[in-house]
Amino acid sequence: MPLPISSTDSPPPPTPPPRLRRRVSNSSSRKEFIAIGRDAAGDIAGIFEAVRVQTCEYPRWLDFGCGPGRVSRHLMQLGEVRELWGVDVDADAIAWCRASLPGHYRVIGPAPPMPLATGFFDVVLASSVFTHLDEARQLGWIAELHRVLRPGGLLIASTHAPSLSAFRPDLSTKDRDELERRGFLFAPGGKPFSSNSTFHSRDYLVTTWGRLFGLERYLQYGLNRHQDLSAWRKW
Repeated sequence: MPLPISSTDSPPPPTPPPRLRRRVSNSSSRKEFIAIGRDAAGDIAGIFEAVRVQTCEYPRWLDFGCGPGRVSRHLMQLGEVRELWGVDVDADAIAWCRASLPGHYRVIGPAPPMPLATGFFDVVLASSVFTHLDEARQLGWIAELHRVLRPGGLLIASTHAPSLSAFRPDLSTKDRDELERRGFLFAPGGKPFSSNSTFHSRDYLVTTWGRLFGLERYLQYGLNRHQDLSAWRKW
């Protein structure tokens, strides 16, 4: 069961405007934006609690690809999180987060490195990011997230299982054969960024990400009952 998100007496933070909500969803619905983010934060808290070292503290978290704070807005309710950072390529979303949410938010470029210190973070979260990246960008960013994590720090990331390729009926037989053979497929969808689809098998992740991280837990459909959710420890 996911770790409950604690309630506070403080009023909830504002929601971003409809144009920013739509960039991270198929809808600009305020209710949907809040619910998806809250449920995702609960799923992330659950896997974190399952793999953390109980005698260690994890105060400094990075939300990689935070967008307009759909998950970030809920993370500060977790008692473990005492310092929250968020980064994204979307300058408008970062500007809104800076003005509206607690934490530190920075714009980053489409390729590493980030303007962040080596070994600075205890936990890095990547929700619905690697689900849209091609292989070269993915491997570059995995190495960069490894750099900014402290030794023994945790990477919590979501991916698309190969079974979710059923939601892309435009894939060719060649595409599906490649996914079956390699356990990986990047399927461009045009614009926006979120229309691109990337699929990973567990075996592919262990072979590639496992060069830098040890897999601690893998939950099929563990994020919002849709994306796979995995937790990795920095070697």
